[in-house]
Amino acid sequence: MPRGLPTATALESLRLAATLVAPRAPHVPPGPDLLRARSLLARLEARYGGRPVLVRAPKGPALLVLCDRDAVRVLSEEKDAYAQAVAERPLALPADVLRPAFIDIAREEAEDLVDGVVDFPRLNARWQRVARRCVYGDGAAGDEELTRLPAGLTRAGRRRRILSGRHDARIVDHLRRAEPGTLAGLIAGEPESRGLMQAAFWLTGLGVTAPGLMRTLAVLAVHPAHRKAARADPAHLRACLREALRLWPPVPALSRVTTAETGWYGTTLPAGTTVFVPIAAHQRSPRLPYANTFAPEIWLDGTASGAWWARPGCDGAQLTLAVGTAFLAGILRTARPKPVGRLLSPHRPLPPTLDVARLKVTMRPARRKPAHA
Repeated sequence: MPRGLPTATALESLRLAATLVAPRAPHVPPGPDLLRARSLLARLEARYGGRPVLVRAPKGPALLVLCDRDAVRVLSEEKDAYAQAVAERPLALPADVLRPAFIDIAREEAEDLVDGVVDFPRLNARWQRVARRCVYGDGAAGDEELTRLPAGLTRAGRRRRILSGRHDARIVDHLRRAEPGTLAGLIAGEPESRGLMQAAFWLTGLGVTAPGLMRTLAVLAVHPAHRKAARADPAHLRACLREALRLWPPVPALSRVTTAETGWYGTTLPAGTTVFVPIAAHQRSPRLPYANTFAPEIWLDGTASGAWWARPGCDGAQLTLAVGTAFLAGILRTARPKPVGRLLSPHRPLPPTLDVARLKVTMRPARRKPAHA
């Protein structure tokens, strides 16, 4: 292991691996583990003065970045030296061409959620239909196993190959239809292996947004002023979704891999070293005055524009935000959520973790249509 940088203890490495880098089933966001990770990261930052720390990761030694300055270096200033752990997909074309069709799909599926009690299973079922229709088309709308199979892959162990084969076969069947207005239609002419990777990437990327949508709906239920503004202004609604994703992020850390030897505080790390940036810890840093409050205005007034963790992501992330905003707008267009229970309150700091399984809202008819309806 390289010398010159502080090294986490074996126990610290195990805890970090379990909370920041352990594989999770798709659509299952970090829960109590994230709270423990934040506490551990705070202790490491205090102990080592914010310097990066070497940790033992599943694939060998890795670097854990703790301070803002080093995070900016990895993600912005020297980003060419730090490739994404998962190869970048060609996303610009889908983002530009398919956005209107995807938004229409989201609005259509949202119509099922405008009455009765909406809990996470109900919302998630509709959103996963959105994801499958966007990626594969209407023929995949009801193929729930297509969504469940990746979750089985993360837990498969000895059955991984069997499940992977079943998953790939189902994807190929849907890709071959190449429905117009879908990702499958765009990648129909590409090699099968590349199409499989892109389709799986998009389905997972869209799918993991479901908890953020449920949390946004639940928070709006207890913030009537923001709910009213969100119904009237799509930009405000988008800001509310981004704020829920800041407060309860779908992934606790970003990972990069060095493309060449890199120097860190007198230590040279070889090419191929994994670098972890625990973005969730920075998004709720105690140094932020709005750390534990619902503050969508930071995305509208420029407050968040200077924060590295708030900078626009890839085209895929931007498209997902657009489709997610349209989905929520489809719900709020004719209905307003009212809270069930007291899990959230506008008068208390928001909890560091929020179990979507405990969230419910009752949908009531909206008093009037929003201006942009």
